[in-house]
Amino acid sequence: MIAPITTNILRASYEDKKFSFGNPQSKQTICLIGSCRIVPMLNFMRVYNSMHGDPFELLCFNPVEMWLGPGHHVADDVNNILNDYRFGRTDILVCEHIERCGVLNTVRSSEQNIFASLGCQPSVEIRLPNWNDIHIFDAETAMYDKVGYAKMGHADRVAFIREQTTIHKARFLSHCRASSFPELAGWVEENWLTTRLGWLSNHPTRALTWKIFKGIAEKLGLEITPQFESHPLCSTDVYQSTGVALTDVDYEANGWKF
Repeated sequence: MIAPITTNILRASYEDKKFSFGNPQSKQTICLIGSCRIVPMLNFMRVYNSMHGDPFELLCFNPVEMWLGPGHHVADDVNNILNDYRFGRTDILVCEHIERCGVLNTVRSSEQNIFASLGCQPSVEIRLPNWNDIHIFDAETAMYDKVGYAKMGHADRVAFIREQTTIHKARFLSHCRASSFPELAGWVEENWLTTRLGWLSNHPTRALTWKIFKGIAEKLGLEITPQFESHPLCSTDVYQSTGVALTDVDYEANGWKF
């Protein structure tokens, strides 16, 4: 059984300046860069590796797990850890849109970025849509805004959440259209009311994560077998335990059917 890689394991590895989680002797290198949302993708790829003789070297960089916390700047901490790091051969880059993270920025127009600063020259780039700061849930909003929102009455909460959902849904759809999977926007529209896509503002559900991974697999020509999909690291919804329960406000504001 493969033990899951977690954000804590990534943090410990980065402290030792270790970024490989695959087979360094393989003929192809996949580099994954993103926040906590990249971790399930890494584990999915590790399962694929284990079932197919380790065909890939898997590099993973999560700037949040390089950050030393409040009082520190993510970019400074990232740059410190990666001060001596340079990419070798990178066949495939799978990444989120990242800015303000120093040399791990994945935006070419950033002053520092993985391409110019670290020499990352992938043959294939796969850009993922970020489920990031999607604040659409009543209980979570109340936790973030204990002074304003938490003291609102029911009707005002419903109106606020309905308005915020419209804004954040449109923003996420724009992320989908700007990603390597523009067709995902249509799937999100079709499933928005019937399938929960996020547990929190920054934690997607397995439904969304697996849908995106199937798109990655298709682009890379990887077969998703029933055995692969049912593997515990692929079938477990890793962020479910972090999710907030929906309230009457959520259902009235958005008409969720899940």
